[in-house]
Amino acid sequence: MSEIEIPTQARFKRSVLRYAVFPAFIIYSSIWSYTVLLRYYSFNANVFDLGLASDALYSVFHGGLVASALNPRPFPFSKMMILVLAPFYYIFPNPAWLIVFQSVWIGLGIFPVFYIARNALEDEKYAVLISISYLLYYPLSGVNWFDFHFMALFPTFFLTGFALRIAGRGKLSLLAMFFAMISDYLVPLIMVFYIIYLLIGKVSVKTRKSQYKYVAGILLISMFIFIAAMLYSGQFLPLSYTGLSGASYSTIYSSTYLLKGEYIGQMQLPTVFVSFIAPESLLMTIPYYVLAFVNNYQPYLSTMYFQYPALTAPIIFISFVLGLARIRRITFRRHKLSKARSTWKILVVTGLLINVALFSLYTPIGELYTSSYTNGRAAIILTGNDFSYNAVSSLQVEPYDVELMKMIHMVPLGSSVLIQNNMPELVAGYNWTLPDFYINGTYPTYILVDPYSYYYSHFSVAYHLTNYTMKTLSTYLLQSGRYSIEYSWENLTLYRK
Repeated sequence: MSEIEIPTQARFKRSVLRYAVFPAFIIYSSIWSYTVLLRYYSFNANVFDLGLASDALYSVFHGGLVASALNPRPFPFSKMMILVLAPFYYIFPNPAWLIVFQSVWIGLGIFPVFYIARNALEDEKYAVLISISYLLYYPLSGVNWFDFHFMALFPTFFLTGFALRIAGRGKLSLLAMFFAMISDYLVPLIMVFYIIYLLIGKVSVKTRKSQYKYVAGILLISMFIFIAAMLYSGQFLPLSYTGLSGASYSTIYSSTYLLKGEYIGQMQLPTVFVSFIAPESLLMTIPYYVLAFVNNYQPYLSTMYFQYPALTAPIIFISFVLGLARIRRITFRRHKLSKARSTWKILVVTGLLINVALFSLYTPIGELYTSSYTNGRAAIILTGNDFSYNAVSSLQVEPYDVELMKMIHMVPLGSSVLIQNNMPELVAGYNWTLPDFYINGTYPTYILVDPYSYYYSHFSVAYHLTNYTMKTLSTYLLQSGRYSIEYSWENLTLYRK
């Protein structure tokens, strides 16, 4: 165990600010739950991945553990967390609660972050500021926004396990780490590096002292690479991609390793690069960064929109706390001036301010109150795009959305149905298909057409197997004369065979 993780016998500096942790959790969870529900009911959630997640959960108690002719999609054993959540989904078989649960669960991470920071820094006030910074950490907004994913459960489980180990609750720590490990296929490898970190933590204090200059050099080099990549690309966020609510995006991102390296800087900037002061803990991010760098799959290198920052965000903030604790010990040991000893406090406040600014620019919630003032100019200057999340348009529930939900409820459970990617409600318990994967010669019982959706005239995924969109395929199937209108409202139509 690292010396900066051991709770000391010294009395913590108490602060009334500690009472802000619970309200911060409530505010964060409430706002995000409301936001994702609006996105869900305005049909901007997707079959990929909310629909697939609900389908996997539903199938556990409906013959889905073993692949068969009727159920060709086998159980994804790489995500055993499905077995933990499946009983709850059996009782409440509705995708809506999954996205709310995800927002609440991510918000719960504030408590272990506060505990870890309080024990490492022996100061409750600044531990609160760090824990609030964690909730404002803009890459976590992508985890919330892009529907539901099992890896989104990893941060809170991992942080809880880390905090419990510090508290001396070894068995409970192992249990939390076990749940973290079954949340995603890559986490077991992260756990291997977690064990390596624990072994490195036993290095003597004398050896650590000899590493301070080396660590400072790493910090300077990392910042230099980040700045160089920014200047080279000419943009703060160089990746050229768009939102998922009405605009196409490329999933292949070919670039130099310099620009890929900037991704690490983008993830570290909200922690003022202090995480590099505790490089032994950052070892736990190696499995993910190797995966991201050897692939040209764009979402792996995106700090926005997608779920993948869930695998590095908790580690970065643990490293942030441990780096601050190391700076605190160095300044207390070598300086008597209070200003020098306050260096770590300045870094905490700076990090909070940076997180507030980035949250305002690069999150859906932040965009709701900044887009009307910046008129898109800030996004153009900083990202090279004239939009970010399209949050304003993605959260508006229109009259046709209400009618579309009525039509969805008209399709009996178990029916075969042709749907668009914006209809995750018709996946769990249905024999569903997308135009991208339509099998020629088959005729689903129901066809639900939503011309207001982007996916009406576009492919759902980049790896589609057909040249059909809902617009072209529905026209082809209706020409067979097999279908009649079951219900329609303006341009929305539910067809039945």
